[in-house]
Amino acid sequence: MEKTELIPAKDFCLHHSISYTFVAGLSEAGLVKVVTIEEEQYIHPDYVAHLEKLARLHTDLEINMEGIEAIAHLLQQVEELQQQVRDISGRLQIYEDL
Repeated sequence: MEKTELIPAKDFCLHHSISYTFVAGLSEAGLVKVVTIEEEQYIHPDYVAHLEKLARLHTDLEINMEGIEAIAHLLQQVEELQQQVRDISGRLQIYEDL
């Protein structure tokens, strides 16, 4: 991954009015990926949308880190269940076409 593709964490935090400790906490919890290059922290582009959602939960609804971890876990489970439903629907479609 090239450095130009990464988002500087300090710029993200400044833009969203959050502290870097919040982003570091999410990184420690495994919810986002922070890359360190030359003592500078960067956010992986695949995690930006997810991080924005979590930052809004934290700032707008004042949800603490433990609550965000629980919500993120539940959202991941919902996404997995939705994918399973799509997979099963696709398999059922084969039998309906017969």
